[in-house]
Amino acid sequence: MEKKEQTQKQSEHTVGKRRGSRFLQRTMAFGFCGAVLLLVLISLIMPDRSFSEEENRVLSKQPKFGVTEVMNKEYMEGLESYTSDQFVFRDLWIKLKVQCDLLIGKRELNGVYLGKDKYLIQAISEPDQEHVKENIKGMNAFAARHQDLNINAIIVPNAAYVMQDYLPKGAPVRDQGKDMKEIQKQLDAGIGCIDVTKTLQKHVEEGMYYKTDHHWTSRAAAYAFNAAAVQLGIEGASGDYQRYTVTNEFSGTLSSKSGYHKAEDTIEVFEPEGVDVKYLVSDSDDQEQRPTAYDKKALKEKDKYQVFFGGNHAQVDITTTNDTTKRLLIFKDSYANCFVPFLIPYYNEIIMVDPRYYYDNVETLISGKHITDVLFLYNMDTFLTDTSIAGVLAEE
Repeated sequence: MEKKEQTQKQSEHTVGKRRGSRFLQRTMAFGFCGAVLLLVLISLIMPDRSFSEEENRVLSKQPKFGVTEVMNKEYMEGLESYTSDQFVFRDLWIKLKVQCDLLIGKRELNGVYLGKDKYLIQAISEPDQEHVKENIKGMNAFAARHQDLNINAIIVPNAAYVMQDYLPKGAPVRDQGKDMKEIQKQLDAGIGCIDVTKTLQKHVEEGMYYKTDHHWTSRAAAYAFNAAAVQLGIEGASGDYQRYTVTNEFSGTLSSKSGYHKAEDTIEVFEPEGVDVKYLVSDSDDQEQRPTAYDKKALKEKDKYQVFFGGNHAQVDITTTNDTTKRLLIFKDSYANCFVPFLIPYYNEIIMVDPRYYYDNVETLISGKHITDVLFLYNMDTFLTDTSIAGVLAEE
């Protein structure tokens, strides 16, 4: 009898455990479904965002629905992008994911390495060899047509190559030194290729690149200018500068891309001492001339690197009071924006052209502006992946 009662109690206990387990499972299922439903309802109520300050980029809009869009998969691809970009509390989920990744020891965040001293260092892209070949071919053809011009190229290595000691252990690094030698070998003698790698490596501990952004700093540009001045044909360049800090609160593109926001940068501008040259600047987006290369309004925006010339433009014109016949045409990416201020005192006029946005005839520009010097100024990663250089140099 006693054994029977014990068995009955065990049976009732087992049934109770099963009921408790089923209740817990149902509760968890209802809770999960409720949470999903709540997120869906919030997503429907909340308006779409056009821009993410956290990621510093434009967010996807709801795609157009139509038979053609569905057939060519454009609608589904757009819907996937839209759903991801407009997901409720997206910024919060990104922060949580970053924290989880760091807790498990991960040091690569969306193509960005978290390195020594909180440096965020972008992984180097694999070059598009076909475009590299076409771009160099276009540069050589351009130099052959303009043997009367002083033509040079400064291809700046990226932080991942210059700052290899700052990268996490085992992080792969493309040998941009070999890339530089290959470029120098392929460029014709009519183009002087200036390598500033050793200069940057020598001063790396002084901050040659921003911690939160993919650009080099004004300090790096100053060292590079001093190293390149003679080959550029600049005599008596001032090696002394007054440095001014314009912001201590710069959080750049790599911080946005990685989701890591535990570092901030300082942006400086340099003014050469003993130089009394005034100048006026205008660009293809704002023809009004202004007596400065710096845009103070950018310091109130997310991308404070745009303090240099207000960012990238198809064309920027700089006229100076320097009584010289030297007029410089620069083909560039955004690395040139903090470098060009060092060039201003030594030319009568400087024209900056960004091939990604420029569609006018370069030959007409050269003859109309009486150009005497040409400089190609790119960071290595952009130069090896750019698709626009050859096109802008083509003879029409």
